[in-house]
Amino acid sequence: MKKKLAIIGLIAMLCTSFAGCKSNNSADKTTSNETKNITVGLNLYQTNLDPALEWNGWYVSMYGIGETLVKFNKNMEIEPSLADTWKKVDDLTWQFHIRDGVKFHNGNPLTANAVKASMERALKANPRTQEMLVVNSIVADGQNLTITTKTPHTTLLGNLADPINSIIDASAAADTVAKAPIGTGPFKIKSYTDGSQVVVERYNDYWGGKALINEATFKYIKDDNTRSMALQSGEIDVANNVSINNLSLFEDKSKYTISTTTSLRIVMSYFNFNNEFLKDPAVRKAIALGVDRESYSKSLLKGTAVAAVGPFPGSLPFGNKNLMGYTYNKAEATKTLNDAGYKDTDGDGILEKNGKKLALNIAVFPTRAEIPVIGEAMQAQLKEIGIAANLKSYETVNPILKSGDFDLSLYNVNTATTGDPQSFLELYYRTGGSTNFGKYSNPTVDALIDKFKTEYDIEKRNEIATKVQQTLLEDNAGLFLVNPMSNRVSKSTVTGMEVYPIDFYMLDNKVDKK
Repeated sequence: MKKKLAIIGLIAMLCTSFAGCKSNNSADKTTSNETKNITVGLNLYQTNLDPALEWNGWYVSMYGIGETLVKFNKNMEIEPSLADTWKKVDDLTWQFHIRDGVKFHNGNPLTANAVKASMERALKANPRTQEMLVVNSIVADGQNLTITTKTPHTTLLGNLADPINSIIDASAAADTVAKAPIGTGPFKIKSYTDGSQVVVERYNDYWGGKALINEATFKYIKDDNTRSMALQSGEIDVANNVSINNLSLFEDKSKYTISTTTSLRIVMSYFNFNNEFLKDPAVRKAIALGVDRESYSKSLLKGTAVAAVGPFPGSLPFGNKNLMGYTYNKAEATKTLNDAGYKDTDGDGILEKNGKKLALNIAVFPTRAEIPVIGEAMQAQLKEIGIAANLKSYETVNPILKSGDFDLSLYNVNTATTGDPQSFLELYYRTGGSTNFGKYSNPTVDALIDKFKTEYDIEKRNEIATKVQQTLLEDNAGLFLVNPMSNRVSKSTVTGMEVYPIDFYMLDNKVDKK
């Protein structure tokens, strides 16, 4: 059953004071001679296990290795984690109390100094961390940690919950962190095989209560059919993100449990603004008019997605309900190109201008089942309006995006991991944003995004988000296609592996196997 997503996380983030509950050790602490191991099949995999690099922190969190100062619950509300209390002192200053009695996997105590060292390491390692936290200074005193930001930061708590800020023992060598980060979670690294699998084992001194299972193996099985067959054959116990074509294989509730949720994701496409054709607003507008989002969501994806307007799903208060977007209109798309001087002079169906064919490459990757399918549909529809689209498939898309060697690139991203619009809009569409791979730049958008830094009123923040999104749509800064659902399928013998609206929670101390 689809879960109703209650987006009230921002209210918790804006609180000026919060006293967290003490840990509730609900996991079974009794000793048992029974060995309980599970195996999980993943469609995506990390570059290594250093949480500060790339998006690896999400996997470190999924594997139950790393934890952050605060975390989200399934309703996107902020809860205590390694910090058990905190308060906002003034517009720039936040004080956190680090939970007493927590130990790293190597037995070292978790202190404010250890947290400081871990955070400062992440700030140096990844520019995305500094963009998210805007840290001016971090001061440690016993179990008390004070973070001062450069500017007022209304969403600091939500950003601290991102696993890029996972707290690890920073005294470990870099090669150790890449293969076996020393975290505080319910599981610790047992073995790591690059590009293949990660095995974690129970950490018996976990502060939140000893885990119910002994060991978990995470296998990278990128092919959807292979991953589904592995679940059917018993090779794995859990499959993450089963393709829409295979979900029906697991409808027998006596054998399997299907967990689904409305995700905070968008399937979108970058436009590379360095491309000579995509610099032309007419070309971008024609593409926006020439793709049929409704057919993608209802037919291609069999109702497991919703046609998008902007980057945020309609379930969010700053989502698409107040936006004017694009609907499929082949005739208008063709007219837009013709009016801009694009003509088919040789009758081959492909438009030209200044002697050059209107041809574009679309980067796709197979680890998200919907990406190649949508890419093929786009290719066919763009040809109908005179654009030659060539699909280029890559094992992983991030290196291509960083290199800038693409024209369009399909992408699946969680746009509201903090429950607030600021972070995504800053990173993806502000000039110079660390994930603004298309090099989009608009001073009006930059100025609007900067208003987030000083605006605390929730309704006014939502208004800013709406204005930014509408400008992005008018500029065709990117192509927003569908909001997909997320799923996770488990054997009926496995409990506690429900899927969250955000992607970085999976294994915890409550997961069990009968």
